[in-house]
Amino acid sequence: MPYVFYDTETTGVSTAFAQILQFAAIKTDDHLNEVDRFQIRCRLLPHIVPSPAALLVTGITPDILLDESLPSHYEAIQEVRQKLMEWSPAIFVGYNSIGFDEELLRQAFFQTLQPLYLTNTNGNSRSDVMRIAHSVHMYRPNTLAIPIDDRDRETFRLDKLAPINGFDHKDAHEAMADVEATIHVAKLAKNMAPDVWTAMSDATNKNNVVKYAMREE
Repeated sequence: MPYVFYDTETTGVSTAFAQILQFAAIKTDDHLNEVDRFQIRCRLLPHIVPSPAALLVTGITPDILLDESLPSHYEAIQEVRQKLMEWSPAIFVGYNSIGFDEELLRQAFFQTLQPLYLTNTNGNSRSDVMRIAHSVHMYRPNTLAIPIDDRDRETFRLDKLAPINGFDHKDAHEAMADVEATIHVAKLAKNMAPDVWTAMSDATNKNNVVKYAMREE
């Protein structure tokens, strides 16, 4: 099954209140070779107050937020949904996407009157490269280089993990660059810890998880 790696840049970190400002995605085959790519920006919604800290991280300026040449939020999310439907069925993958990007995407679909659960219905499933990286580090230690933060603790932040493992991430927190970094880490996991990759891929399907649990009983 093909994969769709995606990332969002947003007005803040609250999955309940933040708005997607930029969406990027790359479709790959099951060997993680690129097949197609898509990205889009949109204008700021009138009722949203963006977090200054988020704008500093993403580099999105007020001029971009209010650029009349960009599509509206509604128009952009319609295009996102159309492209993802075109690429389906697939395994939808991000970096920390289960806890963040996935929730924001569902919120955006809800706000624009679209069905919410595109990524895990109609033959689609989802995964998260950050969780795969955690598993690789646990079950195949020393496969990935793990950076150390300012407090001398291991960190799995993509903008730290990807560069230390050979990815030139000079455009960190730009959506398409983050998608490319995610694919880089995914390829390392797939090639260097194939058993972990296969197990995590199997776990994207609920029926496979149920069968595994029944066997373990």
